[in-house]
Amino acid sequence: QIHINRKLELPYWAAFDHIASISEAATNAFVSVFPELKPKVIEIENILSPAFVQKRAKERIEEIKPREGVVNLLSVGRFCTAKNYDNLPFICKHLIDMGVNARWYIIGFGGDEPLIRTKIAESGMEEHVIILGKRSNPYPYIKACDIYVQPSRYEGKSVTVREAQMLHKPVVVTNYPTAKSQIENGVNGVIVPMDNRGCAEGIKVLIDNKELQNRIIEHLHTHDYGNESEVEKIYKLI
Repeated sequence: QIHINRKLELPYWAAFDHIASISEAATNAFVSVFPELKPKVIEIENILSPAFVQKRAKERIEEIKPREGVVNLLSVGRFCTAKNYDNLPFICKHLIDMGVNARWYIIGFGGDEPLIRTKIAESGMEEHVIILGKRSNPYPYIKACDIYVQPSRYEGKSVTVREAQMLHKPVVVTNYPTAKSQIENGVNGVIVPMDNRGCAEGIKVLIDNKELQNRIIEHLHTHDYGNESEVEKIYKLI
């Protein structure tokens, strides 16, 4: 997704014994630029423990509370172009215009925060889009939300999507290139269009369809989204 100076970078990448990639899509993107380095690449996903996530999710928080008639949405990630939070207020406005009483919370920090705040003001969403800022433990917030949303422009492989699944939350992701590597649409989450209105419409479909929500939640309860065994790949390398 970014400009690569192949001639400048190749000697540095070539000096490594192994190059770890977090997903098949990331591998394919890397190898398309550095095909001669394919033998060095090994896929090792970000290692996550359901027991660790669920234990930390028990921490008490005050910011997100259930309220009658209010849908609590949450997104977690860096405030940068990849996460698409500059469009989030406009997605939320479409939801409000469709009759959804949403409160959309954002956890994170980064250089795009002034831009995001400007977009919140431009869209008139000050009462509906709430920046919580940096949190050392995001898990209680994920546990407290109704739906977790990852509205990204692109992802390697989203850690927070997996963490939300571990906490049995219905997940909505935009149709970025690696979305299908994590979400089976309608089974363990929902994939929605990238454009703002299409994204909002997809979120509303999930909000209105309680049967679909319950089906996704039930699926998440009966499947293990941990991958501690990935550490064995590291042991084999060393």
